Amino acid sequence: MSPRLRHAPWARGVAGGTVAIAALVALSGCGGDEMEKAMASTSPSDGTTAPLVCAKDATAVDVPASFPAQATPPSGYVVTGTEARSGGRVILTAVSPKPFKQTLADMQGAYSTRGWTPSEGEVEARDAESNFAGNELRGRWAIRQIPDCPDNTSVSVLVGK
Repeated sequence: MSPRLRHAPWARGVAGGTVAIAALVALSGCGGDEMEKAMASTSPSDGTTAPLVCAKDATAVDVPASFPAQATPPSGYVVTGTEARSGGRVILTAVSPKPFKQTLADMQGAYSTRGWTPSEGEVEARDAESNFAGNELRGRWAIRQIPDCPDNTSVSVLVGK
């Protein structure tokens, strides 16, 4: 990135998006795998989806029975949507009633103590993500600060084989 663009806010967002896409591709064990496509896709294939909301306004949805308990977001987070994908993959969306840094600590702690091994992640000022594997599954979590909800953070978790 050129020195002039390095400090432009939009350039950092583009660079961060490029890194996130590269990380999703790296999550795939072989070419053509649909794991990275599940996170990259913006259109739901099945399930319930909800717009970003503050934790105080969030309506919880049921976590599908097929979703492993070890991969659920930490206690107190509100699951606001699910998407079932082919091959038994599931995406959960949730909102954390905590600021970004506390949510990050929660996610890192929860996934490191539940039989998951983290890999290929990154932390930036307002977003973070990490791949994880274990429990005979693999997945990815991503968190983002919610600008319109002070001290709330959006959470997405993808799990599949």
